[in-house]
Amino acid sequence: MEYRYTRRFLRSLKKLPKEVQDDVIQAVDAFRKNVHSPGLKLHRLHGKMKGYRVFSANFAYRGIVNVEKQHTYFTDVGGHNICE
Repeated sequence: MEYRYTRRFLRSLKKLPKEVQDDVIQAVDAFRKNVHSPGLKLHRLHGKMKGYRVFSANFAYRGIVNVEKQHTYFTDVGGHNICE
């Protein structure tokens, strides 16, 4: 599996406070090691975001990924309102 980061993900990550950035980086590392880790709370999205999945970075922030056969794209990161 190859992991890729979109410009939007990297730009959104850069705008977050340093402590939250660290939480997101730890969550991404955990995702890459074991996608089924219970701490990630990975689940599918519905509606206009159908086909994407979301993982928890900490209590207030989460990241959006698009999992395909060969690649996983980290597409965005932010608060719970990023999926609206």
